Amino acid sequence: MRFPLIPAFLFSLLIALCLAAGTWMTEGSLLKAYRGILESRFAIALDRAAAGATHAAALGVGLDSQEETLGAALRRELDLDPGILGMAVDDARDRRLYGAGAVPEPAPPGTLRQTLLDDLGLPIGRILLRYDPRALASPAAEIRRGMRGHAAPIVAGAALLGLLAALMLHGGRAGAGRGARLRLPVALALILGGGLFLIDQQALRIIDRTFDPLIESKVESIGTGARTLIDKALDLGIPLGQLQGVPDYFESLRRRYPELERIELDTAPAVPGAAAPGSLLLPVPARGPAAATLVVTPDTRQAAAQIHGLLLDTAFLGLVALLIGFELLALLTQTGAFRRAGAAADAGAGPPPAARQIRGVLFVFMMAEELNRPFLPSLTERLLPAGAGYAPLLVSLPIVVFMAIVALGQIPMAIWSESLGRRRGLMLGAAIAGAGYALCAWADSYAGLLMARALSAVGFTLVFTSAQGHIVDQRDPQARAAGLSVFISAILTAALCAPPIGGFLAEHFGGGTAFLGAAGLCLAALGLARAMMPAARPHARPPAAQRPAGGAIGEVWRIPGLRSLLLGCAVPAKLLLTALCFFLVPLVLAGEGHSLSSIGRVQMIYPLMMVLFVPLFSRWGEAPGRDVRAGKIVLGGLIAGLGVLPVVAWPGLGAIMAFLVLLGLGQALSITPQSSLMAMYAHRGQGRHSARVLGLFRLVERGGSAAGPALAGTLLGLLGPAPTLALFGLLTTGGALLYGYGQWRPASDASGSLS
Repeated sequence: MRFPLIPAFLFSLLIALCLAAGTWMTEGSLLKAYRGILESRFAIALDRAAAGATHAAALGVGLDSQEETLGAALRRELDLDPGILGMAVDDARDRRLYGAGAVPEPAPPGTLRQTLLDDLGLPIGRILLRYDPRALASPAAEIRRGMRGHAAPIVAGAALLGLLAALMLHGGRAGAGRGARLRLPVALALILGGGLFLIDQQALRIIDRTFDPLIESKVESIGTGARTLIDKALDLGIPLGQLQGVPDYFESLRRRYPELERIELDTAPAVPGAAAPGSLLLPVPARGPAAATLVVTPDTRQAAAQIHGLLLDTAFLGLVALLIGFELLALLTQTGAFRRAGAAADAGAGPPPAARQIRGVLFVFMMAEELNRPFLPSLTERLLPAGAGYAPLLVSLPIVVFMAIVALGQIPMAIWSESLGRRRGLMLGAAIAGAGYALCAWADSYAGLLMARALSAVGFTLVFTSAQGHIVDQRDPQARAAGLSVFISAILTAALCAPPIGGFLAEHFGGGTAFLGAAGLCLAALGLARAMMPAARPHARPPAAQRPAGGAIGEVWRIPGLRSLLLGCAVPAKLLLTALCFFLVPLVLAGEGHSLSSIGRVQMIYPLMMVLFVPLFSRWGEAPGRDVRAGKIVLGGLIAGLGVLPVVAWPGLGAIMAFLVLLGLGQALSITPQSSLMAMYAHRGQGRHSARVLGLFRLVERGGSAAGPALAGTLLGLLGPAPTLALFGLLTTGGALLYGYGQWRPASDASGSLS
């Protein structure tokens, strides 16, 4: 009974950590949102004062000559808002000119600044505003107490429920039915989802108590400023009915301040209680008999929407944590099995299956590279030298260099892996890649990042070919097929889990922290390889006459069916994936202002579709004596290629998500028949040497991966996003159609058919 406690405690800890992280993220988001709304409320006063100062400067009145008028405006703002402690005006050399209230030098925390520009856009000075720190400290303490006090029992209770669920359902995990195996994941997901729901409800209660009054005061300040302008016009003798531009001004306020749902000037006599619930009624003018009413309505839904989005982040991270937990559970199970197998080795027990040996190691290692998907393009863009030409192409180069080394290194690394032994090759590759990721974390220049990416690519290639060779070395065709399936599954699961984690780390702690996390994963993979994989001896180098490196590869390459498969389908698929999913999508989303966490969530879509639909599509259409592989490859290519149409026609986040869904569906449909046909040719290499034939396939396929970002960067700089997407879609659909034509042309012309 000792071993079942380990996974039970593991899942209990994962649930507790996910809920604690969700609480911490929600608390941080609430504090950030409250501070943002508070400071934007005070910024309204800055805007009003700056507008008058800038207008006077445009008429030739310098800041030092505006003390009477601008000083009076500053004092008026202090009278309007008791939360403002002081305002001051500095010149372009940061010398204090005049002010109202208390603004010490140097400016303490809680001081806002706005630069004043002349009519040429040159800075002439700045206005400073210092607000009362108690306006932030007291609500912040209330938010912390409310979140932590409410979350503590939720986290503890969910952890206990997770522990009990794991202990109770572990015994049935080995049951005969699939439902028995799904009970534990479903139970844990429900516990996690229930905890997140309770945290969400507490956050909404805090918003009602603390945010709504602040939003109402901000909207009231906006309305007061608008009323002041109307009062000035009335003081100048302009009749209320002849005011010009009022609707346009109100509309500009609504666009500028999302908390303002409605603002309008009602000239009808005010009727008590006639305003919409939550609306504020400001009499116009402010003093004297009211001639009209300014109606302002706050929108309190903004903060709630932010919290819902944040907890969506947490839910995704929780899903990822559960997936990682089940991978760790499999690792623990295999480790225990290996220990028992080691004791029985002398009794003639065979080695564990290759797929079980390699899955956990490959999963952990592949997560290291997948962590950087959401932030690498934007990080590279920040490291570019100022004024660098061909910027989109330069941004793509860290991906291109990595993919090119992986492509060109397939065959030499496969040979080196045979010489070293699979375990030693994998361990050495993990160490090299870890060093490369660590150097990426410390890179402070574009050239340094490129060199670090090149080093990590060398290690990645050695790990990949060692893991692939470990599976291909198996003599049993069924073991080899199962191993390839597990190989792909481990890569896809890592691609599903890592991007949201990488985006979260990069957004909250910086890209360097995410790269250090990748280096740590490489070290973990190294340790797992040492513990999980057998210490097999290196393969003896075959005599030159028996090596298939040149002749065998050339012979396979001359098969027309393989050429059309590679160039018509495999290469365009990789071009589309790396050019758009890895490069263009994160770059475009970052340019549109989306957070790195949300980019990581979006990049989960493609691997999620693959994980869900690859098993389903692998069996779809299969029947004895019926080979539908070519048809599935063509259909998958058409779906993936036509998936760019939504982005070309309706640019935006929704269209990008639709593209990733269609890309995942198309490649899920085609990847299994492609792998099946590739394995058929690779097996002709006889035994372990077929890894070199596999190397040819990976060389051509990864050559497309390397060319994709470079081609996309070049086209992006020349044509823009929409034409670039259209060209990649055309290339993919055209390649699929040409491959289909080669397969279905008359038999007399199809001597290279794969059927």
